Formats: sequence, C-alpha cells, structure tokens
Amino acid sequence: MSIPSASSEAYLTLPVVLDNAAWMRAVYLENPDRVAEMSQRLATVVQTAWQELKQQPLAKAFTFGVYTKRHTGRQRDWVALALRVVTPENEPAYIQIQLQPTADSA
Repeated sequence: MSIPSASSEAYLTLPVVLDNAAWMRAVYLENPDRVAEMSQRLATVVQTAWQELKQQPLAKAFTFGVYTKRHTGRQRDWVALALRVVTPENEPAYIQIQLQPTADSA
C-alpha cells in the first residue's frame, strides 16, 4: 500500500502498532478503576501521533510524546515516543510507535 506523500488524511487509514515498552509505559495501568482509563490513554497516544503526522505529512519518522498520569497520585510524567511509518514491500503499510530510550537507562 503506497501512501500519498502530501495527504495526511491517508495516514488515518493505517493500522497503529505500539511496541510492548510503549504500551506498558504510555497505555497500561495495573488495576485501573475503569477500563475507560486505559482506553483514554491509548486514544491520547494515537490522537497525538495523528496530530504530529498532520503537521509533518512528509516525514517518515519523528519523535513526540504524551503526558500520562502516574499509577498512583495526581502527578503526570512525560513519555517520549518515536513514530515511524513502515512501508514493507508487498505488505500493507502501518504506523509503528516505540518508547524512546531515556538518557538515564544507558
């Protein structure tokens, strides 16, 4: 599937794939009060990714991030993510979102 280079709306048709680390850090909540909490976190990641793609429709890769509420308390943390538009040969294209490595994990 080829992506028209000037059409950011074309990206809305692509599947979005989060790697495990991105899912665990940006979406997953252990024992959420409501399932909707995790749904909202996932929606925030995908919506932010699409907003970035709309601003940079010709980019094939870039970094972005979201603020997520901590598992306990009211504080929020910045989660740095990397987005890449993957276009494998003879397979459908998709958007891949990965957790960015932090400077203190090196």
